[in-house]
Amino acid sequence: MALDERDEKQPKLRVIFVGIGGATCSGKTTLAKHLRNILPGSVILHQDDFAPPQELIPIHPEYNVQDWDSAEGAIDWPRMTKALQHIKATGIIPPEHYSHDHLNEQKEVPVEQERLDRWRKVFSRIQQKHEAAGEKLVWVMVDGFLLYWHKEVVDSLDVRVLLRVPHDVLKHRRHERHGYHTAGMYSV
Repeated sequence: MALDERDEKQPKLRVIFVGIGGATCSGKTTLAKHLRNILPGSVILHQDDFAPPQELIPIHPEYNVQDWDSAEGAIDWPRMTKALQHIKATGIIPPEHYSHDHLNEQKEVPVEQERLDRWRKVFSRIQQKHEAAGEKLVWVMVDGFLLYWHKEVVDSLDVRVLLRVPHDVLKHRRHERHGYHTAGMYSV
């Protein structure tokens, strides 16, 4: 079999990036995990995993504390865009990528089983249609509180979701959060 014939039989890869942005504790990761459970073969890429080492986080000029909200310095944008490009080209998260999300407290937010099953069936049919047409779909949820700041990241997203949550709800959720791990806490 000629090389060209083998290439023709390989399904065409289509990676769909679903951006999920919003304030800290707005439910981005929870939504991403629910979508991962619904969308066949999907994965999550957490923006927090691209935080630079803690000692490189910029210092706020007025308050003299590390400024984790400084968009320029709180995320290693070149490393994140490189990972997105790799995923778009291959359909897999780069092998050197390591997520720290499993170290974070995982609060269960239940969804009715009937609803989950209904949506799984919908997306399973969509997946089957694309496979029949010779296309492999890969869904990637990309969550982050600074997700919509960097133009190259924003431009790579096929679907953009912004979670808006009332201030008092965010304040309560942040108060309830017990420790949170990002890549910046560890040597990358």
